[in-house]
Amino acid sequence: MSWQEFGELCRKLALEIRARGDHGALVGIARGGSIVGATLSFMLNLEYFPIRLGKQGGTVRVIVPPTRDLAGRDVVLVDDLSRTGETFKIAIHELKRVGARSVLTVALVRREPGFRPDLCGFTASAADKVAFPWGREELVGDHFELRKL
Repeated sequence: MSWQEFGELCRKLALEIRARGDHGALVGIARGGSIVGATLSFMLNLEYFPIRLGKQGGTVRVIVPPTRDLAGRDVVLVDDLSRTGETFKIAIHELKRVGARSVLTVALVRREPGFRPDLCGFTASAADKVAFPWGREELVGDHFELRKL
């Protein structure tokens, strides 16, 4: 995926999110969901909040929980990639715990078969390689190198 394709998918998702009604905030699941979420929050002029989950020993745990400022709000929950839905399900539980009124789930890419968020930019098969533009290169010493997929 190129940066241009990323922008086009975000514009498509912003229109679809707006068509689903008014929302009070947008929450991005760190790390990749933060990039998608922050982009969509600017496009939709919604306040942005992060949530961070981490896997340790096969268990997903909450590292940065959602803020209680989300209580009573209709929230858009965003991640870059949806596979099993485990992170979405835990994030939804955490948002409900702090009092979010409703949660609309959005993924830039949905892996088929797998969890179906309410909205997704596009669907990829299990065999498709998905490379996001923010993960293509990394700084090694004083130069950038392409990451291996």
